[in-house]
Formats: sequence, structure tokens, C-alpha cells
Amino acid sequence: MNMNSTIRIGLIGGGWRASYYLRIASMLPHLFHITGVVLRSPDKYSDFLAKWKVPVYRSAEELAEVSDFLVLAVSKTSAPASITELAAADIPVLAETPPATNLSEYEQLSAIAASNPRIQVAEQYPLLPHNQARTAYINTGKLGDVMHVQVSAGHGYHGISLIRKWLSIGTTFECDIIGRRFSLPIADTPHRGQASSNEVGIEQQEIAIFSFADGKSAVLDFARSQYFSTIRSNRILIRGSHGEIQDNTITRKIGPDHFETVTIQRSQHGQEDSLYNLSLAHLQAGVDVLYRNPFSSYPLSDEEIGIAEALLRMRTFLEEGTSFYSLSDALTDVRLGLSMEEAIANKGAVTVHIDLL
Repeated sequence: MNMNSTIRIGLIGGGWRASYYLRIASMLPHLFHITGVVLRSPDKYSDFLAKWKVPVYRSAEELAEVSDFLVLAVSKTSAPASITELAAADIPVLAETPPATNLSEYEQLSAIAASNPRIQVAEQYPLLPHNQARTAYINTGKLGDVMHVQVSAGHGYHGISLIRKWLSIGTTFECDIIGRRFSLPIADTPHRGQASSNEVGIEQQEIAIFSFADGKSAVLDFARSQYFSTIRSNRILIRGSHGEIQDNTITRKIGPDHFETVTIQRSQHGQEDSLYNLSLAHLQAGVDVLYRNPFSSYPLSDEEIGIAEALLRMRTFLEEGTSFYSLSDALTDVRLGLSMEEAIANKGAVTVHIDLL
């Protein structure tokens, strides 16, 4: 694969997530080219095919012949079997989350992960710009030893992926989990283009505490209404021995009686008299530029930036072997998520041992 050439991407699936990749490729045609799509029942996707005008292939094997890698964007129930088939055929795959939804599928795919397949998983949360900026600041060492994280920014495996990232937890460890679920009233707000009503509904808030054997700990606190409700906000807390990140505010000790507070600032193109497209340029805290948007000339949302970066990293993985979120990583987060659900359902403590390559 030529690192300077357009990345040829084949799609398996025609749902709303597949449309994300097609939209990103249409905005970044110099980087990405969708070679075609494999659909189980093409007749059911007439609107999809009419909109995107992509060739339909009969099999993943045929599509792989004209692609650098395939993106697996099928339903959660179909993903384990598809991953198994693609791994057996040694086809390079970027799979959508989650790869598994229960213990049986987890065990099935763990055996595949152990064989070091050419598979990565498109977990976009660690790749979102503000999360990359937080990771970059942690990596400067200015917070000292990071031992505790609180994440309210994604359900289950999504939020857990951030916890493991920021605590530097690998895929071999022991963890104790306790959890609870609460039913809370919430006023309706507009979402997905629908007008809101004056009715008050019920949301489910899940809170789990993770205690790792090395002394690190985390809290995952999330209600799915946070994805769409204008009256529910995400929250992040990352605590180190010498400072903390609270959302986009960083406070740390810099001397015996000296402290510093800086804010992660978002620099945008296309505002006021700027002639650029409306897009993210970079994220900066004080004098430190923590993140530069590699797609800053194009009007992408943060979610689209994260997905586009996963596509670039997939090419690097195939060229250089540098994994960014392996099947083992994804299965680790799925396993912790399943244990969290067990702890919540039983209103007790669960201990999980994970040992993946």
C-alpha cells in the first residue's frame, strides 16, 4: 500500500454507521475512496444505493481484492460471525464497535484475537479531539501519576475505553466492580430533528466503580439521554498526583507554593472574517498545543474527525504493524462492560480477571 495514495476502503453493511464512512470519504476524496459495498439483501437498500452510488459486490473476498481493507459496519448480532469469517480469510478489517455482546461471543473472539489477526476496531472515543488533547496532556507527565478517572461521556464499552486509556490499563489485569442503576425523571428536549413536548419521561442512570488490582480506580456514570438531551452534559475528571483535568480545565502544582490553572481552548477556522471552512484547527492549553486537526481544511464534526483518524491509523497499522485499538482492546472493554452490567443487575460486587494478548 502506497502511504501517499488514496486509501481504498470496502464497506460491509448499509446501515446508518456505513453512511458515516461514505460521507467522510465524499468530503475527503483525496484521502479515502469507497471501492464498493457488500450487502446481505441489496434490494432492501435501494435508497442507500441511489444516494451513494457505490458498486455492490457479492462477497467480502471479491471486495477485498480491490480494497486496502474492509470496514465492517453490520449489526451487533452479525458482527461476531462476520469477524470470524474475515479473520479466517486473512482479510484486513476495521470493525465497528462492539465486536461482541455476550460472554459466548467474547470467548469465541478471544481465541481469534490471540492469533494476532489483521483486525482493528473503530472505537472513536479515544480519537475524539478533546480526548486526544487530554491524553496528550497526561503523556507530558505534568499531572504526575494518574490513578483515578471519572467518565460521564459514553455508555459501557465506550466510556470504559477512555478509562483504560487514561489509566494506562492494558489487557491483562484483575478488577472489582460495583454498580447501581437509578430511574430519574427528565424533561423532554428536541433531538434528531423532532420537536419536544412538555412531558416528563424517565431516564436510566448507571453508575459503576472500578477498582483495579494495581491501586488505580475509576467511576463510570452515564445516562443515555446525554447523547441527545440539551439538559444533560458530559463530564470528565482525570486525577494525577500533581494535578487534575476537570472537563477542559487543568490545575496542577508547579512548585512548593506555586500552582497553575489553564484551559483547553478550541481554535476554530471559519469564524468572524475568516475565509476558511468552519472547522477545528487545534486544541491548546497555555503554550502547549495538545492536538492539531489533520483535516482542518474540511468541515468535519468531532465524531467524523475521530472516524477519519481511525481510517488513517488503519493504514498505518497495515503498513507498520502499529496497533491503535486491537480486537483484544475491544474485547477487554466489552468484558468489563458485561461485568459492570452483572454488578448493576445483582446490586453486588463482581471480580473479573482478564488475560488477553
